[in-house]
Amino acid sequence: MNQEKMLQDILETVQFLKDNGATSAEVAEVRSEVAEVRGDLAQFRIDVDNKFQEVKSEVIAHVDGLAVLYQKFDTELAALRAKYDRLEGFVQKLALHANIPLEY
Repeated sequence: MNQEKMLQDILETVQFLKDNGATSAEVAEVRSEVAEVRGDLAQFRIDVDNKFQEVKSEVIAHVDGLAVLYQKFDTELAALRAKYDRLEGFVQKLALHANIPLEY
């Protein structure tokens, strides 16, 4: 009886493997699909790297543009301060000459 049970278990296992086991053709198909997915992932990575480089270049160009604008602004501000100081000096001389007290 024990031997019959063992044979029955072996037959069930063999039947399970037969029903659920993959054939070599199925394994080859899955391997082919995996290889295709790997190729797609490699291309995706290249595309993402290229896009990242493009965006990085754009950001650097914009930052450079902002730096140039800041330098121009700084130069203009220095010129306006010098002009303001010069005009304020003229006003003080005129007020002193005309005996007009200035209140700040």
